[in-house]
Parts: sequence; structure tokens; C-alpha cells
Amino acid sequence: MLDLRTLDPARQTADRRVALAFGYGALACWTFAAVGAGAGGWAVATSVVLALGGLPWIFAFGGRWRLLDDALSGVPFWLRGDRVGAWATAPIAGALLALWACALIGLPTWLAVLALFAGAGGYTAFVAWVEARYERLILLDLAVLETRFERITDLRAARLSAPPRVNAP
Repeated sequence: MLDLRTLDPARQTADRRVALAFGYGALACWTFAAVGAGAGGWAVATSVVLALGGLPWIFAFGGRWRLLDDALSGVPFWLRGDRVGAWATAPIAGALLALWACALIGLPTWLAVLALFAGAGGYTAFVAWVEARYERLILLDLAVLETRFERITDLRAARLSAPPRVNAP
């Protein structure tokens, strides 16, 4: 069973890869079946847009095993893991999803342009919100503070157990 909320970095990375592979595999099967049944360019375009819409999640999920190490190193939230790739692809994916929805609904061009910008910003904000919520869920900040406190106490214990230094003239 997939355990997507586990704190084990190796397990969470492997489980997310399985979930992503299953999703993309299902999308490919759906596209193949739709085209085989006579669907035209809309089926292929929809599949391409949905596949590109999932690209930021590949980056976000792929680097989660490094979140604790990056946080301990002082890397800010926006640069932890592979989030730089997520931030680079999320606006494009959001804009494409918005344009696809506008074409599906049949909105006028001027409204589609506004939706393009709203989709680009909104999808990026959604990815950032999900990533921040994930860090709160796994208590990353608390784990970083606890690890830093343990390092401080280990250093103090080592200093106390060390023989006293004698200052020679």
C-alpha cells in the first residue's frame, strides 16, 4: 500500500514515483483508447496539457528526500529539494491548463488571456501552498530545531567531558 505521508525519505520518494508512474500510465492508456475509438486532436491535446500540468509535481515530489538536509543547511523554503524546477514549470503548466479550459468552454480571446495569467499565478501559488502544507504536516521545522538542539547539547557534553586545558607559561 502506498504510504504518501511517511517520514522515511526513501519510502516517500519511492511511493510518490509509483503514484506518478501510475497516473501517467493511466493517462497514456486513456489517450490510446480515445484515439483508437476515433477521438481526434482534442484527446491528444488534452493528454499533453494534463501531462505538462503534472510536471511541477514531479519536481516537487522528486526532491522531498532532501528536505531535511536542505532545511538543516539553512536553505530557504523556495529552494529546498527540487522546488526550483517546480517553480520554473508551474507557471507554464498553469497557463496551459487555463488555456485548455478556456478553449473547452469557448471563452473569448480577451478573457482567455486574462485566464492565462490567472492560471499561471494561481497554479504556482497552489503548488507552493501544497508544499508548505506538506512541510507543516511532517513537522519539518520542528525536526530541524530538534536536530540543531541535539547538536548543541552534544557539543556541550563533549566540552564538559573533555579534560581541562592547562595554560602553560
